[in-house]
Amino acid sequence: KGAPLPMDHEWHDPLLEMAVELQGAQQQVVLFADTEVDGQAFLLHGVLDYLREGHIWDCKFSKTYHLNKYLDSPQTSMYLRLVPEAFDFTYIVSDGKYVYREKYPREIVPPIEYTIRDFMRFLKTQGLWEVYQEKWKPENYGT
Repeated sequence: KGAPLPMDHEWHDPLLEMAVELQGAQQQVVLFADTEVDGQAFLLHGVLDYLREGHIWDCKFSKTYHLNKYLDSPQTSMYLRLVPEAFDFTYIVSDGKYVYREKYPREIVPPIEYTIRDFMRFLKTQGLWEVYQEKWKPENYGT
């Protein structure tokens, strides 16, 4: 639960702004999905901060912020893959004083399978593919 935040606290206004926007959303939604990339099966997993009516939000705190800070984050692709009916993914970022938003419509986000393919290529180039296959099996993670 946590202690109530006094109205004169420096973070009061940004947190209130975020709370109003996210009111009514499901919180901490745990999702799994199976996918296959180049014949290799993968189990996808994510915990969405907020989900409501086809929209996904992720809240972040950052001491510094710049436009498109999360543009290349694989989290965007992963969560949109986990919620196929979602229209978009919005990062709500606060530095404790201001609230910033980065909204990514599904149409501009590359599929997570592209990132997985790059990861597979990297592991194979480094001679680590067999180690990955041995250690990272879905049955090792209680699914």
